[in-house]
Amino acid sequence: MKTVVQALLIVAFPFVEIAAQQKETLDIITFTPPPGWKREAKEGLVSFSIVNQKTGTWAQLEFYKSIGSSGDARVDFEHEWKEMVAKRFENIPLPAAEAVTEDGWTAHQGASVFTWQGKQSYAVLNTISGYGRVVTVVVLTNTDQYNPQIDRVIQSIDLQKPAGGVNTQPLSQPLTQPMVVSDKPGNSGISTSTTNFDDGWVAKPFADYVKITKGTITVLLHYAIELDDNLRNAGSIEGALFDRFMQPRYVVSNLRKYDNNGPCYFCIYFYEADVVDKTTGRKYYAGFRILIESGIARCIEIIAPSAQEFQKEFPNQEKIAGMLGYNKFAVTLADLVGTWEESSGAGVNMYSVVTGAYAGMATASSSSSFTFNADGTYTSKHQGASGMVGNMTFFDQKYEGKLTVTNWDITMTNRWQGKTEHWWAQFEAVRGGRVLHITDKAASAMHYALVKTR
Repeated sequence: MKTVVQALLIVAFPFVEIAAQQKETLDIITFTPPPGWKREAKEGLVSFSIVNQKTGTWAQLEFYKSIGSSGDARVDFEHEWKEMVAKRFENIPLPAAEAVTEDGWTAHQGASVFTWQGKQSYAVLNTISGYGRVVTVVVLTNTDQYNPQIDRVIQSIDLQKPAGGVNTQPLSQPLTQPMVVSDKPGNSGISTSTTNFDDGWVAKPFADYVKITKGTITVLLHYAIELDDNLRNAGSIEGALFDRFMQPRYVVSNLRKYDNNGPCYFCIYFYEADVVDKTTGRKYYAGFRILIESGIARCIEIIAPSAQEFQKEFPNQEKIAGMLGYNKFAVTLADLVGTWEESSGAGVNMYSVVTGAYAGMATASSSSSFTFNADGTYTSKHQGASGMVGNMTFFDQKYEGKLTVTNWDITMTNRWQGKTEHWWAQFEAVRGGRVLHITDKAASAMHYALVKTR
């Protein structure tokens, strides 16, 4: 563990050779105390301080007993800064933190300036997270004259992995119920329930997810869920989803979260960890990506034999997100028989850019339905309205004709102006059913996502 600690923490202090001295151990951290400094011990804390009465310079080193990690090293750093630094010194900003990861440990270091007794002083926070624990070391000083002694202590730090391993703590506030994930077959209504893709992936729908496999790697596309108040109030939506899907089924260790490098608009929510299946006892390397859009979360779970095989198959986040495109199954006429519908709408309030006065509401809404019959005929209805409220334009269209269905195509005759139209077609498996997607081959913007209503 010395390498990762020294590589990060030595940034604040110049290199000095370490002398052989008596070591001290606090919980899982071992270090060499600075000679001649005043030692104080409290429950869960050992500190060392030195003061030069003539010059008024001083320094203090604080070692804290390890606590349970959130599973996210960055979150650990921010939490410890708030508890160990910000609560003690007014108006001290949260610093940017450098990070180093090695052998299952991730160290963060950040420093900020504050004023103490009229003098400029410095606070340096070091957190080291791994194996379900986080260790905190705080350096406080108003001078650099003690840097060589501080450096000796920093270089001497060694961490012991917790005996028997420590499970990762939940990432969110406790939720009322974990997400049930089973391997039961789904009642999706898709006859052609296996898709063999050209790149080697094989997809099959189940009750709670679509399972995609290639070689030794398994990907589960968990069906989309609504972000209800229970999830939104959990403190961390992405952490809550990880807890609901993964924690009930796996023993999780060495959990790491994708670093978005500060505030982000298009954030990437991704976790990776070593896991042990609670049912089989088998060890895996897991990835868990959450994609959130319009109040809906889609979760991608990846299980690989090792981190190396995981990285080889998924070298970037784009490829992980692209796995959603494998929820794709062929259509048959028998599966299509019935009525399928889609509806949508939107509205916007308008205001004058000159006076700021309210100028009314513009709206647009539409609905479409397709009825496919077993004898190879179809009917479709398309209705809608758009414009300013009180001055709307309406449309109402109806078509009837013949229908031809192959695995990925639908052909319908007697469409707009009597023409024959060719459509791409596929099923998307969802919880308890399926969605029919059809896209006009001649105009890809013409796309319907249809749900069977009868």
